[in-house]
Amino acid sequence: MKLGMLTGVWFIAQQAGIVESLRRAAALGFHYVDLHGVFHAGPAHLPAPARRAVKAELAALALEPRNYVLHARHNLAGATPAELEEDYAYLCAGVDLAVEWGIRQLMLNAGQWAYGARREESWARAVRFFQRVCDYAAPRGVYIAQESEPYVWFLVNDVASTLRMLGDVDRPNFTTLVDLGHLALERQDEAGLAQLADTIIHAHFSDHQPFRHTNQIIGSGFTRTADYLAALRRLDIDRRMRRFGYDELVIAFELGVPGDMIADPDDWVRQSLAHVRQIAQEMSV
Repeated sequence: MKLGMLTGVWFIAQQAGIVESLRRAAALGFHYVDLHGVFHAGPAHLPAPARRAVKAELAALALEPRNYVLHARHNLAGATPAELEEDYAYLCAGVDLAVEWGIRQLMLNAGQWAYGARREESWARAVRFFQRVCDYAAPRGVYIAQESEPYVWFLVNDVASTLRMLGDVDRPNFTTLVDLGHLALERQDEAGLAQLADTIIHAHFSDHQPFRHTNQIIGSGFTRTADYLAALRRLDIDRRMRRFGYDELVIAFELGVPGDMIADPDDWVRQSLAHVRQIAQEMSV
């Protein structure tokens, strides 16, 4: 397993663009990066010259972009047909951008239950949407990785609903991004990882208050990060990654939420790195 960095913390702290965020990650020693398409690296943020600049910067800094975080622009469960078509076009543009940057996986979630909408239809709508995006991504060599969100108003919010969505979408390039802090908020123990083991393509470190999604410094919250890492080792997760064409799992730090006042985001990263290195000395950037 290797450590990676999601670029969003510098946007949250200082409104940094994607190129500046990549430079900050490289300066801290990272090789693997996740690009945050929701905050500053989405198709809507970057005209063609800026997209080429990102590709050039990745090469200049010798960074390997492993994962692309991008969501639909509307809530799938409550979107109109026209909005769903807009969302589909946006995600397809994201897949194309991932290919341009050399990224083989795109992360998204299924959205939130919409008040007044039938739950069965909301679920079926998300399934159909995922299937369309997967079918677009597959011939381009891109995996779609769903992430569960740890609150009841999200369609996919725990291991059980993750497995149900995987089964209903039923596409070979539909996979799982597991967030260790989300598992803690969902009150999932290490056995949940075993249920997902063959579908996990990527992971995030996050830490939180017991009842709030806070993305605070790793080690300062209640997430049992050491236990989850031990469970991943027992599952021989690096070997399982070969089915996706990778040598090992990358776990990227996800720090900060919009509205946070972060005076020194680099220090947040350093403290998080120090904690993980203390509990898992074999892990490196």
